[in-house]
Amino acid sequence: MNLKKLNEDRLWILSEMEKELTKNLVPAQLSEENEGGFRVLNALLQDVAADGLHSSGEFFFLPSKEDDELQFFVNLITICEKVPDECLEQLTIALATINTYVLTGAFAFDPVAKTLIYKLTFPMALDTPKDEMYEKSDFSMGLALQMVDSYAYMLVEVVEGTRSAESVIGLFTTMGQ
Repeated sequence: MNLKKLNEDRLWILSEMEKELTKNLVPAQLSEENEGGFRVLNALLQDVAADGLHSSGEFFFLPSKEDDELQFFVNLITICEKVPDECLEQLTIALATINTYVLTGAFAFDPVAKTLIYKLTFPMALDTPKDEMYEKSDFSMGLALQMVDSYAYMLVEVVEGTRSAESVIGLFTTMGQ
């Protein structure tokens, strides 16, 4: 595997995604290479998790080694910053409930940053052709945004204190009835 070519392809993909987001009036910017050796596409996501709420998205490829067979495209969406301590018990219960039912990826509380996040890591073969890699990465980003749009509003309401964890449980346990 030619890692130089792979990294060029990844840069092209992230650059094209940045152009597409910007064209659709989503503020987006591709970072310079960080100390981990990769670039991050940062985007300001408006009204995704809840009306009037601005979330931020980070989209990137994890670095690969020559002998890897898989590569991973990461979608990391920060839904709420500075989650108050007083809602953590209810939030933990709501997170466990939603993660039981969410189709892909997972919601989480980052205890260091005190943020509510959603993360979807999408695997693909290391030798995936560039155009197919773009399509899969774009699909992955769309899927992550769909999961946040479908479920995060409940978690935001728990953080805001307008919904209880029991209410979240009730929504899922009555779905099939």
